[in-house]
Amino acid sequence: MKLLIADDEITIRKGMLSLPWNEIGIEKVYEAENGLQAKELLIKEAVDIIISDIRMPGFTGLELAEYVKECGIDCAVILLTGFSEFEYAQQAIKNQVADYMLKPLMPKDILETVSRAAGRLKRNRYQENIVRQHEAEMNGPNLERQISHYFHGINAQVSEILNDMAQSFSQDITLNSFAEKYHFSISYLSRLIKRETGYGFSDLLNSIRILHAINLLEDTSVRIGDISEQSGFQDVRYFSQIFKKVVGCTPREYKRSRDTRQTYNLKLVLELLQEKK
Repeated sequence: MKLLIADDEITIRKGMLSLPWNEIGIEKVYEAENGLQAKELLIKEAVDIIISDIRMPGFTGLELAEYVKECGIDCAVILLTGFSEFEYAQQAIKNQVADYMLKPLMPKDILETVSRAAGRLKRNRYQENIVRQHEAEMNGPNLERQISHYFHGINAQVSEILNDMAQSFSQDITLNSFAEKYHFSISYLSRLIKRETGYGFSDLLNSIRILHAINLLEDTSVRIGDISEQSGFQDVRYFSQIFKKVVGCTPREYKRSRDTRQTYNLKLVLELLQEKK
């Protein structure tokens, strides 16, 4: 982890620089003699924790904390304050400042405060990483996992049918063929799927196919006709019509829009199809 110490009092700054930071996992320590210098350093360097005096000429520690918050910098801010500024520091805590320390400072207290902030930062980053991984899984090409997530708790038979659709969508499957395969009447199977999922068979199948096509379009070298066929659409024109309903542009236009693409998942594609009816 990297630490930035910002204080206009050189004795305080140098005193903190001399502490055994490596003992609590701080690998590099930067210094700034005022808030503006600290701000400039943050632009150039990735810093994990800042210790800043709450009052500095030109750019205060609180303004530095607000800058970190507004810019979305992944960094914990600890403010140094005197007793007369105690209430001011408490207010700063409400503005997402990680912690504060009262002067005069004891080396042990400084190290413990920074260690706590580092621990919280690591835990938050770990949790955020888990969330990102989960979102990536839900938005990725694993259709069976998405079906299990979005239709959790549905009838076991319908769950089996949905997973069958996710595996065989590239084939020429229909409500009729599935009704015959699972020994249901067409009308009963249609009502059962609608009741359990809230969506019709056709919308579910088209959504699975479109989501697969979106993933295939990441490879800009693949022909639209091949993507249509591999996604289960036998008619390229119909494929383009359904794709445009969901995405708002044709597959060919989507291939050229790499910088403006949004992330799609099964639930979103289903909702977009419903909206365009």
